[in-house]
Amino acid sequence: MKKMRAKTLAALVFIIPGIAAFLIFNIYPIVYSIFISFTDASLKNFPIGSPSIVGLENYKWVLSDPAFKKAFIWTWVFVLTSVSLKVFVGLILSILYTNKYVLGKTVFRALLIIPWALPLLFSVTIWKFMFDPVFGPVNIILSNYLGVVHPPRWTDQFTWGFIALNVIEVWLAYPFMMTVITSALQSVSSDLIEASIVDGATYWQRLRYIVIPLVSKPIMFATILTSAASFQYFLVPFIYNAGLFEDRFLLLYGYRKAFGASMPHYGRASAAMVITTLIIALYMYIVMRTSKLQRGVSE
Repeated sequence: MKKMRAKTLAALVFIIPGIAAFLIFNIYPIVYSIFISFTDASLKNFPIGSPSIVGLENYKWVLSDPAFKKAFIWTWVFVLTSVSLKVFVGLILSILYTNKYVLGKTVFRALLIIPWALPLLFSVTIWKFMFDPVFGPVNIILSNYLGVVHPPRWTDQFTWGFIALNVIEVWLAYPFMMTVITSALQSVSSDLIEASIVDGATYWQRLRYIVIPLVSKPIMFATILTSAASFQYFLVPFIYNAGLFEDRFLLLYGYRKAFGASMPHYGRASAAMVITTLIIALYMYIVMRTSKLQRGVSE
């Protein structure tokens, strides 16, 4: 009995610091942010002063703000475009580098996950230089070698900047998609593939009717994770050009309300972040409930 108590006490000694750190650095900020969203906290009364409780006024203000509506719509557009591109590129590369006729697959796979290993700040800074309208290699190639008279203003115009963000996001995230899909492809039975060859199935028929259906659940899982990350898109557009995208991404919208406005309003910014969190949670719940992945888990 004493040994059991000693083991329990020893376990608590190791567990309690981790739980305390989790509560302090994760739960407390979330709860405090929710509390702030119900107050009129702003630069003039916070942190020095005493903000007043205003109920749902901040939520009403945010939901009626045209800039928030625009950010909501464009965040969805970005999720649809970026996730589609990431899944497509990851699938193509996975199929290519699991093909037995491709030589040097191990070396190429190691090279292809480099974007995953590089610091995000470094990668985005390099891409920002690449898309620089005057000195960037992209526009130099377009104007000097492809004959484009007026190259795009990648960092100044929203449409071209949005395209550039999709390119950057694919570069940053395709290693994750490729790794997940490659692992799934390697688990496909070679006997099944050989049997389909004997039955006369072409390469594309095997890919469409056998391989992709067998790896659909890992692809769905990776898609859900990367789409949730795209909803939380913040650091890349912030580094690339925060002013150009401040009303086009939900997290950037909230950040600018708290720190970038002429009179920061922390209550409204917190309300925007709470609404964004609820949107992401609702999206994840609906996707998990309606996807084959959830049915497979429940079975």
